[in-house]
Amino acid sequence: MKMTRRDVLRVAGGIGMFSLAAAKRCSAQSSNEAEHVATSVMQFYKLNAEPLVKSSYPTHPRFDNGVAGQVVVITAHGLERVDWENRPEKNCWLLRLPELLYLNNKRFDHQVGMDWRKERETWLYTDCPLRNLSGSWRNREKMQLAPDVDKNVPTVGKMAGTVQSDSLGTHYTLSVTNTSDEIWKDVFFWICLSHYQSPIIGYRPHFRVGESWLPAQEMPFAQDHTYYPTPGMVNEYGRCAETRSEFRAAHIELSFPGVVCWNHTTKGPLLVCHYSEDAMAVGSNQLWPCTDLQLWFGDLAPGEQRSKTGHVLVAECNLKTFGEQADSIRERLDARLPERKSKGVG
Repeated sequence: MKMTRRDVLRVAGGIGMFSLAAAKRCSAQSSNEAEHVATSVMQFYKLNAEPLVKSSYPTHPRFDNGVAGQVVVITAHGLERVDWENRPEKNCWLLRLPELLYLNNKRFDHQVGMDWRKERETWLYTDCPLRNLSGSWRNREKMQLAPDVDKNVPTVGKMAGTVQSDSLGTHYTLSVTNTSDEIWKDVFFWICLSHYQSPIIGYRPHFRVGESWLPAQEMPFAQDHTYYPTPGMVNEYGRCAETRSEFRAAHIELSFPGVVCWNHTTKGPLLVCHYSEDAMAVGSNQLWPCTDLQLWFGDLAPGEQRSKTGHVLVAECNLKTFGEQADSIRERLDARLPERKSKGVG
């Protein structure tokens, strides 16, 4: 039976006791697991990020296909073999910039045309054509475009992307320009951070609800690819969830605009955070595994351009330590972007 928005909100309103109990269990578990690590210690890894098409880093061959241009390889020195010694590929994270685009309640499938180049310490592409390629892809393994796509599918906009790393993590910015004659409504990019080659961490995602961090399997409506709205974005997520069957209308407002994965490893506790103040919603898929966010652009008039930013952090710490410093980390990241625009809520 299909649930109406009123039904969903009624269910969501009744989960308070469930969430409180889950939070208590999670808090007790995190406290026990953190006993052998000082809570004030957090060491960020300096990451390296480069486009897959420009990289010599050994990734799984399944990623070398028709959408390789959207993939960025993120690595951390010293973590190449952590908890996984016997295999040809090394540990890394694969960031898709972007994986998908949604506008006017339509899904635009994987885009192509990212012409990556390096300027100083930043990798970037500009003037990438934006087209509705849904239905144009063939062969899910090789991801090949149907013939004559360039002739038959019009360009309605353009994209640009940058990615760079520093002592705090990897930081990316995506820009989109509406070159069509119509207003774009509820525009967002689907950004995937794949842990496929670093699964020791990816299978333990957590979200912050109120003051507590809950594991993904204990979140309300928990299923693979369940997404939760970030602070202040319940209405925007609700509009998108009502019109897209792949989004579950879990109107549980998070208190942190990111998803965090962590685990004990041979290097000690290791944590990865995928985060953006510009996210509409965040989620995870433990079958893959990956941690995703939906980068929100709002409405764009003809000729309008807008940019949004996200971050990937890798730290030697546990969840309790990160939780104690999460808000100060947000302030540090925000200070890096003094000209960052607002979420553009439409």
